Order: sequence, then C-alpha cells, then structure tokens
Amino acid sequence: MDIPTISAHLREHHYCHRPDFGELVGVEAGQEQSFRAYWANLVCDEAFKAYTHRERRILRYRLSPSRQLQIDRSTAFKSPVTYAVNYRQGVNHLSYSEEGFIEHPLMRKLLATDLAVIAPHLGEQSHTIDIHQFRVRADAQACSPTTSGIHQDGLDWVFMHFIGEHNTQPVVSEVFTSDAEHSRVLNLPMTRFLETIVINDRGLYHRAGDVRPKAASTPAWRDMLLVSLRSVPDDQAVPPA
Repeated sequence: MDIPTISAHLREHHYCHRPDFGELVGVEAGQEQSFRAYWANLVCDEAFKAYTHRERRILRYRLSPSRQLQIDRSTAFKSPVTYAVNYRQGVNHLSYSEEGFIEHPLMRKLLATDLAVIAPHLGEQSHTIDIHQFRVRADAQACSPTTSGIHQDGLDWVFMHFIGEHNTQPVVSEVFTSDAEHSRVLNLPMTRFLETIVINDRGLYHRAGDVRPKAASTPAWRDMLLVSLRSVPDDQAVPPA
C-alpha cells in the first residue's frame, strides 16, 4: 500500500493500520538500532506517576499552511482534554528530545512520511505537531496502564508508531467509533518496528492495554512514538522566540 492509497483509506475509514509502515519510510541498515537507543534515556512523567510508570520526551514543530516546518522549543505541554484518571492536571513541563534524536535521519524520514500521508487532510490551517517518545514500564508483578481507557486526545490526527518492547505480555491496541466497548473496529497487538496505526482523533476513539511483565524477574517496557497534529488559529501559528 503506497502513500496515496493510505490517504484515501483514511478519508473513507478515518483510521488505518499498516504493519509495514517502515517500508514506506525506508529504514536503512543500522538506523533501527540507533533510533531505538533514544528510548533508553527518557524522563519520568511526573504528572502521571500516581497513575502509571511512564517515561517520555517531547519534540515540537509548527506547520504553516505552505507546509513549512518550524521547530518549537517549548516544553510546557497542556492537553486539550481532561482524562478520567489520577494525574496532575494543567501544564506538564516535559523534557525535550535529545538533539541526536531530532537530527536522526530516520526521525526526519518518518516525519516526512507522516506529513505526506496526511497532507490531503490538513486544509489551509496552521498546525501544531507534537512528537512524543513514550516508554511505559512495569516491574515485578505490577502492571502499568498505557492509556486512560477508551478516549480521544482533542487532536486532529495521531500516528502511533510502534518502536519496541521488552519482557511484555501482548499489549492490544484498539480503535472505536464511540466511547462504548461494542463499537470496536480494530483490536490487535503491534509487534513490528514502526508498525503504525493512524487515527482521526476528532471522529474515533482509541485505547491500549496495560504493560504487564512476562517474567517477574526482570522489568518490562513498551516503547512508542506518537506524532500528533492539531490545527491552530493563524494568530497562534508562530511560536514565541
């Protein structure tokens, strides 16, 4: 399936699952290993520590209507929605992604591929692009929630790229047409590097299962890269200097 076909599928179904998304990106020899390594140096998400053990960093851009990218170095992140879980609401001051990750050839190719897929759906507005590196960890017999149940994130589009996992029982990713269990339209564990689910977050809902260790003798973790796009008014299109 090529990029135009994926874009057309999104227009009709509002989501798409591609196990072979990495083939579209064009992963070269050695790039997977060096890219994965950046998940070993993430920072605990203090705002969610009462709910789950999640580590993360953020990389941000603004995308103009002419499709020009400008990096946004702000680390103050505030979700457009409120989640029904035990967490510290309000502004979350995150750690920014490392420079080597920002400049990594695979990160650049992956973002370019995501933007090519979603370009026909963006219209003439400016957009924020928030790129989240996530690691959800679980130790011993404990489990760590990945998401806050069936939910939306108040975004336009979300690319969920699978990076890797260690000592985890299968973590199922799900897509729903409403916030009801019976509306499920996708239900599967992602296992391949850069296996991807793209979702229209305005129209659909999603959820991922908890991270649980296979063996209690060693920690478990699951690594994801989320690339999200949200339209913004023109007077908010340029980040502060």
